[in-house]
Amino acid sequence: MLLLCVVFAFLGLLLGYAHKKLKVQGDPLVDQINNLLPQTQCGQCNYIGCRPYAEAIANDEADINQCPPNGEAGIIALADLLGKEAKPLNPEYGQQKAPAVAFIIEQDCIGC
Repeated sequence: MLLLCVVFAFLGLLLGYAHKKLKVQGDPLVDQINNLLPQTQCGQCNYIGCRPYAEAIANDEADINQCPPNGEAGIIALADLLGKEAKPLNPEYGQQKAPAVAFIIEQDCIGC
């Protein structure tokens, strides 16, 4: 009986060690999708950033064609990764806009 308790205690310690050592941090698919996104955090896809959009794609809550800055090449890369058919950018999310230009008026600038 004592031998059985020692064996089970050893197996419990072994499982605890394996759980900590082999634990997967996050979802690797989300990381792969996120790496294919432009990281502009622009919100044009109706998500607050690229990682939440990647999580939505991985959970089949969002389509792969909602990111205007990612463009056609990005949609194709996402389709290849996920084994889906590439499709054009969803017009609901608009076309990629030209970048905005900021002008600094030096006499009004207080150096913040």
